[in-house]
Amino acid sequence: MEYNQKQLSILEAAEKLFASHGFHATSVRDIAHEADVNIAMISYYFGSKEKLIEAIFLKRIIAWKITLTATLSDTTRSYVERFDALVETYVTRVMSNPCFNLMMIRAQIQEDIAVNELIHENKKEVHDVIKSFINEGQESGVFKNDVDIMMMVVTLVGTTNHIMSTRHHFQRMSNLEHLTDTELQEYLIRHTSNHLKNLFKAILIHEA
Repeated sequence: MEYNQKQLSILEAAEKLFASHGFHATSVRDIAHEADVNIAMISYYFGSKEKLIEAIFLKRIIAWKITLTATLSDTTRSYVERFDALVETYVTRVMSNPCFNLMMIRAQIQEDIAVNELIHENKKEVHDVIKSFINEGQESGVFKNDVDIMMMVVTLVGTTNHIMSTRHHFQRMSNLEHLTDTELQEYLIRHTSNHLKNLFKAILIHEA
């Protein structure tokens, strides 16, 4: 769905507040104030706070599934190159959109939020796409057969989300206080991607 600038402002404001305060602690009035719109406009465009958070997730999820499918179906690249691209794309996506990913973490903890089923379905679809890709690589003799795909996906998501959500602790522990926020983000994307690619190669690829 295409959104106009007012709608995008509302979505961005809601995403920021849901990430920092949680869904239940954020009111429509808070969102209206952050987006510099009136409450009636939010109601007109989205209907309710529940529909608003659903719109945020659908917007992000649809974009990610398109990117994931395009990355793994690019047969001009080898299986290893495509898996490396998956890791880099995912890490960049998470590190570049901390508000959304913090919001997703919060939403999964709070089981009574309506988007939990949407999150579950998205996780299942993403897992199935990655599983299908790895199975193809196994049939082609590129990947090992004894691979726990679920744990690989959990490792990718968990490691990236942990570093994203504790980035300033990571910065201090790694003696990187001299880096600006932009430099830190670039470092984390590169460092996390390389670590995960090396880890997954050891798990996936037959030793020469």
